[in-house]
Amino acid sequence: MAGSKRKKEVRQREVPKGKVIAQGGDPERYYSESPAWTFANSDQEMWAFSQSHMGDLFWTEILPRLKALETQTWSEILVRDKKQNHSLDSNELNKAAKDRLASRFIEAESLISLRITGNHRLYGYMTGRVFNVLWYDDDHGDNSTCVCRSHLKYT
Repeated sequence: MAGSKRKKEVRQREVPKGKVIAQGGDPERYYSESPAWTFANSDQEMWAFSQSHMGDLFWTEILPRLKALETQTWSEILVRDKKQNHSLDSNELNKAAKDRLASRFIEAESLISLRITGNHRLYGYMTGRVFNVLWYDDDHGDNSTCVCRSHLKYT
């Protein structure tokens, strides 16, 4: 038997109360906002954001750089300065980094790499305008120990 050709209309008795969309509106809105940081999800084992891994570099290198970035918008950081600060597809990550994300149940489509100095990077993911710091990599480059290997050109 063939289905009915009548157009069925779904009726809703009432609008559900208390349902809030976590992030509505324009997803690109954060580009015009200044950054904010959270360290709640920072890794304490690999590429740890910890005193034993960073020593005094937090005070001499990282904090001053984060303060400087706060004077910019995400558009300036990620679009204008995309050579230093950019998103990474999770497939580009080191296997250990991919495994670490999986073990911590973090399902970010892409991570952001923020350049602190020449070979020092902060890696994390965005939630609105907030950068969730995951890792501090002090050996970024063409090696197998960094979060995301940077293949040197002409080698």
